[in-house]
Amino acid sequence: MGKYDLLEAVVHPKQYDFVKGEGAVLIDRQGERYLDLDEMCVFLGQGNQHFTDTVTEALQGITNGRASAVDYKQRLTQQLMDTTDHLFEAVHFTSSGSEAVEWAVRLAKKLTGRSEIISFWNSIHGRTYLSASMSGLPKRKAGYAPLAPGLVYGVYPDCQHCPLDKKPESCNFFCLDFLEKKVRYESAQDIAAVIIEPYQGAGIVIPPEGYFQRLQEWARKNGILLIMDEIQAGLGRTGSLYCYQQLGIQPDMLLLGKGLGNGMHISALLTRQVPESSCLGAVSGGTGDDCVACAAACAVLDEVSDPDYLSRIRAASQRLSRGLEELSRQYSGISRFRVWGLAAAIEFDSPQTGKEVGRQMTEKHFLFGKMGDQMMVLKPPLCLTEEQVSQFLEGLQQSLQH
Repeated sequence: MGKYDLLEAVVHPKQYDFVKGEGAVLIDRQGERYLDLDEMCVFLGQGNQHFTDTVTEALQGITNGRASAVDYKQRLTQQLMDTTDHLFEAVHFTSSGSEAVEWAVRLAKKLTGRSEIISFWNSIHGRTYLSASMSGLPKRKAGYAPLAPGLVYGVYPDCQHCPLDKKPESCNFFCLDFLEKKVRYESAQDIAAVIIEPYQGAGIVIPPEGYFQRLQEWARKNGILLIMDEIQAGLGRTGSLYCYQQLGIQPDMLLLGKGLGNGMHISALLTRQVPESSCLGAVSGGTGDDCVACAAACAVLDEVSDPDYLSRIRAASQRLSRGLEELSRQYSGISRFRVWGLAAAIEFDSPQTGKEVGRQMTEKHFLFGKMGDQMMVLKPPLCLTEEQVSQFLEGLQQSLQH
């Protein structure tokens, strides 16, 4: 199959022959078991019975577009309104995170009558034209000019590698002061919205406490809408259902995707303000509110909104954080690490260490993400257990010892 895969030449995936799974464990044809720590979409893991039953029930009913306005879509809409404490006035379902980002930006421009958007260095946001243009990752844009106009890029507060060479204990959010200067000198003074991830999916970069409150204050003062892109980070991954709830802010728009469908294609844009109906024609259509996809999202929310489920995520996160803290004290090979819920990045002291640890962990049947040779990135299914976290930490310790 590889020779027909458009991305084969750039992705180079290691071919696994997985035939079944149990939660965060994948099993190949030979019966070998692998712990999956690199899954951004199938949040509930493999074989979740409630998910299977719900989607099966939906498949046995009417699945054409005329069914989208009833039952599962209504139920999903109500779940989203209830779990966000009715902060938002409306929701729009799309089939991908990139679409949700693009519609959020276009609606923000309609709501404010303004034309410009603030994004941040190292941000992701999507792969379609506008969303890729807004991305702060050079690889999303290099060689694909011209980019969408009307974009200003702020500096995301990466306190472990501050690109502005500031110290977090004394900088007083200098990156926000710098953002004001960038807006002053680089924009037409016509900012409609700022779009930001609660943590950056590229490298699990976590802002310092208080940053989002300051950003929201600045946005409100200047009539700028705040769009929270929780497409990777929301729906329980950080130990609360939505990240903004932990941050003590009230965004104007909330974007959800990835795990919302547990592998089915659905994303959501929630908004506190609704444009005039004459502005909404361009948003209509598509397949984001497909009945089966809505059923899948209902099952996900049934599971991850359970306080016990969220409590287990927090417990697994605490075990991971404590374990990495202990290993970083024992072994110089770990230079830094970051953990928020079940998202983590581990930085090694050199590319050589990262390569060797990665090789050994792969041999031990752990699946993980990488950013270069020096960083291991963990985004496991949310069903990951404390015992499985301990297995990973034990494997990592063994790999660091060699």
